[in-house]
Amino acid sequence: MLKITFFVLLLISISTSCQLNEKENDNSNTFNFDIRNLSDSQYPDNPDIGFRAKDYENEWFTNGEIKVHQENVNYLDFQFSTKEKGTIEINNMDVSEFIPTIPERLKENYYLSYIACINQEWNRNQVKFLGKEYKTTDKNIVRVDLARNCLNAYLWEIILYVKEDENIVPYAHGWFCFPHDLYAKLFEEKNNVAYASFKKGMENWKDPANYTLKMDLMRNVIAPIPVSFADSSSTMYPLDGARKKKFKEIIYPEKFATMKDLQTDYSLFATFSPPGFYNKKDPRKTELGRIYNLKNVEVHRTKNPGISEETKEIQFTFLDKKQVRETKLVIGGLNFNDFPVLNSTKANDGWKNSMGFGNHTFYETYTEHNQTKAKLNPYYAFFTDGKNKWLDSHKIGVDGPIFYFSDESRKTLHMWLLSFERHALVGHYVAEFNR
Repeated sequence: MLKITFFVLLLISISTSCQLNEKENDNSNTFNFDIRNLSDSQYPDNPDIGFRAKDYENEWFTNGEIKVHQENVNYLDFQFSTKEKGTIEINNMDVSEFIPTIPERLKENYYLSYIACINQEWNRNQVKFLGKEYKTTDKNIVRVDLARNCLNAYLWEIILYVKEDENIVPYAHGWFCFPHDLYAKLFEEKNNVAYASFKKGMENWKDPANYTLKMDLMRNVIAPIPVSFADSSSTMYPLDGARKKKFKEIIYPEKFATMKDLQTDYSLFATFSPPGFYNKKDPRKTELGRIYNLKNVEVHRTKNPGISEETKEIQFTFLDKKQVRETKLVIGGLNFNDFPVLNSTKANDGWKNSMGFGNHTFYETYTEHNQTKAKLNPYYAFFTDGKNKWLDSHKIGVDGPIFYFSDESRKTLHMWLLSFERHALVGHYVAEFNR
């Protein structure tokens, strides 16, 4: 007889939670949902272990409620209840920027519209609420985060933080399912297209076709910018911040001294499993061998449709170790003034974003979140093969770039590559501008 382990049963239970726990009240503007808690035995690969509050609560949340404002479907009131009969409220919240959005310039092309939406949905966007942006009966709570995690359209998270020894650290973490019908309504309100034509890829990841991308929909090249470049990946990245917490999520190689050691198709990382937790029992394969040899870097001044400001685009061309697979990384819609000036030991604090089109970044304050309009955001980042056909960054094992300048004159630009799930940094490249 087939033996089903506790862990497999747990995954089955978790993966069906959205179907089991969502409930709509008689009032069509109110939705109730259960909140799942995970113990350390259920979530042994939790990167917060060792970096959280001393009195961290594994079993804190019970259920939640969403009320939709009748006058505007984009404004919601969230209430989360705890086992101590306490509450956390986020009222009058504009949820529109949490919803994947087709950038205006891509709307005429279904393929690019689809790629844009699934990359926004399957990349994390965690938003920080501070001060009067939330209410709580627990006065120790100093910050509340909501996350649309990098899984399907409905899996969200709430994280509470307290101040301890001058540090802001996690206190409790819960997982819940955003109401399906409300999500569909918000998607159609935001994009003016039928959710049904995007639904399958938003609910369950399906490998998209590898088509040639229409670059003229993204930008027009004004002129090249002369640049020299170097590959600095034969060093180790700074183990700081999230990279320090997530180092244990690297499965293979077990030991490594440089980022070059990670640039192979054998590198494995903990995957991200429903409802949103790192899982080393399901290793994620990569194709990081594609970026082993940096062959060229080109920088262009660009103009994006509907955007008055000039932007920049950087194209990296890589070959694998056997000089067989050509891979291009194209990152554009960039404003170099957004990049901080840092020492390389602070690389983790650089400007960062995920792979895709018009994306919000991984972590934002609520103010930053509302100020960034995905519909008009000129940002894009994607991989192509030697024939300029789109490649899935998730398969390659890269989540996005980190940028900063290392000099006040802003002539030396650094770019690091975040691995799958941002567990590690897997590349470091330096461009010198002669200006």
